[in-house]
Amino acid sequence: MPTEPDDLEAEYSPSSVAKHPAPWYIDDYARRSAATLGSLGDRIRRETYGPGADEYVVLARTEASAPLLVFIHGGYWKALSADECSMWAADALDLGFSFASVNYTLAPTATLERIVMQCRTAMDWLIDSSGLAPTRVVVAGSSAGGHLAAMVTTANPQPSRCSAAVLLSGVFDLRPIVPTTVNEPLGLTVPDAVRLSPAHARVSPIPAVRAFVGDEETATFKAQSSAYVDKLRTAGVDATCRTVAGRDHFDLIYDLVTPGTDLGDTTIGLLRG
Repeated sequence: MPTEPDDLEAEYSPSSVAKHPAPWYIDDYARRSAATLGSLGDRIRRETYGPGADEYVVLARTEASAPLLVFIHGGYWKALSADECSMWAADALDLGFSFASVNYTLAPTATLERIVMQCRTAMDWLIDSSGLAPTRVVVAGSSAGGHLAAMVTTANPQPSRCSAAVLLSGVFDLRPIVPTTVNEPLGLTVPDAVRLSPAHARVSPIPAVRAFVGDEETATFKAQSSAYVDKLRTAGVDATCRTVAGRDHFDLIYDLVTPGTDLGDTTIGLLRG
């Protein structure tokens, strides 16, 4: 990673440069997702991937062989849920894709290591045990979800079976957050941060990685994505990092499957192959 700025607290606070404070966006995600879930009725449902109460996916199925888009939510590993991050399900179905939003136990109830394992288990369940047989699987994640999407694909000791990863404003080197308030519910030591950072993990092969950041983000978030893509490219992965004009850390995800946007067209193209 490049040299970190002195004010890490501000740099790792996306609200410091966003259009609205984080709670505004969290409420908006919940409203949009509730409307989507309500409109789909029994076409979307919770399905469990493990025994824990938090171990479930919100899954919208179409044809079993249809490409599958998996989303892993952010919230600095301590907030949000799959239910609040399912706003893309109807659009995905309309485009001919199945959609899954992964839920996991939040910190501090769960350690980050446990959260990573839950997400890996959820991906295995979706591919092996959900009854789906998707021709392609694309996993996307935003912020902390970008970190987790990397941990289930490019930084997974087991070979990734995903066709691509779409990493939005992720945190790939966790060392800088150790002395910040972000770490309070996580309790990471520096060795923990190294062990659980995609930036310090061996790269697992994957056909394509597309990272995006908003241009209205802190310099540190932009640097995190750029540095991680450089690592992936050095390892031979087809990886790019692009900046989206007019988007910040929180509203970038609205474009995830929106045709005519850079992010949306990229995700759709990866799913269609």
